[in-house]
Amino acid sequence: MKTHAHRWIVLAAIISLGVGAALSHVIEPGVRIEKIMLTTNTPALRIFSTMPGPHPKVVLAHGAGGSKEMLFRFGEAFAAAGFDCYSVDQAGHGESPQPFSINNLGTKFPEVERALGGVDVFIGHSMGGGAGAWSVHDFGFRPKLFIGLGAYAEVGEHGPPRLLLYSRFDEFRPLIETWIKAQTNAQVIYSPWCEHITEAYDSRLVNAGVKAACLAFGKPVPPPPTAWRWRLLGLLLGIVGARALMLFLPDLHPRLARVRMFIVPGILIIALILTLWPWLGIVPQLHRIPIQLIVMGIVWVTLIGIRRLRMPRWSLPVATGILAFGFLAIAEHFPLSMLFVSIFAISTLLLLVSMAVGRIAARSVSRRDSDVAMAIFAGYVIGQFMPFLY
Repeated sequence: MKTHAHRWIVLAAIISLGVGAALSHVIEPGVRIEKIMLTTNTPALRIFSTMPGPHPKVVLAHGAGGSKEMLFRFGEAFAAAGFDCYSVDQAGHGESPQPFSINNLGTKFPEVERALGGVDVFIGHSMGGGAGAWSVHDFGFRPKLFIGLGAYAEVGEHGPPRLLLYSRFDEFRPLIETWIKAQTNAQVIYSPWCEHITEAYDSRLVNAGVKAACLAFGKPVPPPPTAWRWRLLGLLLGIVGARALMLFLPDLHPRLARVRMFIVPGILIIALILTLWPWLGIVPQLHRIPIQLIVMGIVWVTLIGIRRLRMPRWSLPVATGILAFGFLAIAEHFPLSMLFVSIFAISTLLLLVSMAVGRIAARSVSRRDSDVAMAIFAGYVIGQFMPFLY
């Protein structure tokens, strides 16, 4: 009887995951998406309006540890307002074949500008905003409107008009608060409902950016987009379905139970691939497999050491969290340390999720099974967002 009930739960979970995957592909009417290679080494999402053109061109740049999918909310809203948007993978991130380096960041946007024949609006989140501002200041990048999202965007005296968007809970805001207050030639808007990472998805900030761009280019301001709500529902349904599958699928047969440590993280990874694409770049990439295996091995060996020392698993995310705060403390003197702040902060969040995955895999039976599941999930997701530094 118990197995029969589990079968029905598994069936309902599969349906929930399928519906979630379908809802995750709902986009605003009149908006289309295509993946392109914008320059020889710049993968991009083109998010554009189907209305007759021409349309002003928008370039979107994500922050450290992000990918071109991270600014999809902004791209979709701008496309619905009649803009032609190009959200790019920065060097060392996402599908970019380029290694991460300061020089590659600074020269990227002039290359993109030449490829597009001009850029009307630039939107940069965090590191993306800083790199875009540096490109304006030192490399001749000339958008007509610059939108900095949670970013230090110093474009110089002769730079374009700026709109600066921040969260009141932005973790990096205290570092640049004095600079923000000194910006008398830029419009500054705050949102009370998000922090640094979620600034990329905050409706108040998205709508403020669209309004400023529409006013700058003489376009009517459209109603705020609503399709993102369906995608959010799809993500939630996908996670609910995945959690039920993680809990009950291995119990359907003893052979499945013996490989629970592989099934549990695999189910969640598949669910994220199916439902998270409009929020983050989670789709598998061949060139990221080596770094994912390296991260997996590091987490696995560390967990073995923690187990032998009889320490709790949560000591691992605590250690990465301390490292994140340590690099943040010296960020004012060593700007590159902000990259490591992002790496360790993201790793901390993902390790916490990995702990939950490991707990489900163990089901109070084996800490070894839990550690294997945790290492598999952490290796995949951390390796997916880790910038390539070589």
